[in-house]
Amino acid sequence: MDVYELALMSAIAKVTAAKRVLEIGTYEGNTALNLAANTPADALIVTVDLPLNWDGELAIKVPQTCVNVFERTNVGRQFHGSQFEAKIRQVLADSKTLNWGELPGPFDMVFVDGCHYFDYVKSDTDNSLRVLRPGGIIVWHDYGAYQDVSRVVDETAKTISVKALRGTRLAVGFKPS
Repeated sequence: MDVYELALMSAIAKVTAAKRVLEIGTYEGNTALNLAANTPADALIVTVDLPLNWDGELAIKVPQTCVNVFERTNVGRQFHGSQFEAKIRQVLADSKTLNWGELPGPFDMVFVDGCHYFDYVKSDTDNSLRVLRPGGIIVWHDYGAYQDVSRVVDETAKTISVKALRGTRLAVGFKPS
C-alpha cells in the first residue's frame, strides 16, 4: 500500500473506533501496525498470512503469476517488538483452509489483501462477510489494479453497498445492520 492508502485505512479504523479488525495478508506487518496504532487501546488486530514454513503449495490451484508470496522470515516484522505488538495476533494459515469460526470475531472491520487470484479473493470475501458484524466495514486492496480483485468486488457490490475510493486502489463495502 502507498502512504495515502495507509493513511485512509488508518483514518477508517480511527473514525469507526474499530475494536476488532481482521487483515488477510500480513506481508511485513505495516498495515497491521498502523491499524493497531489507530484503534482503541483495547482493540485486537488479527492478521492472517501463510505459515513461515510454507511449502509452496496453496489450497487452490493458482497460476504462478498470481502467487504474491515473499520471504517468509519477514512476515509481520514491522510490528514485532513494537509498542503495539500486544494488540496484534498473527495467524499463520492458508486463508482457504483456515477455520474462520475460530477467529475472535465478529469483526468491526476486515481488510482483504491476500492472494489476488479470483478464487482466493472470492473465498476471502465470502468468509470475511460471515465474520464481519452487521454494520461492519470490509476493505479490499488492489481494486482496479487486478482484474480478479475488481471482479469479486464488483460482484459483491450487487449484494452490499461498495464504494471505490478515488485516487486509490481501495474499495470499501458496508455490511447492512
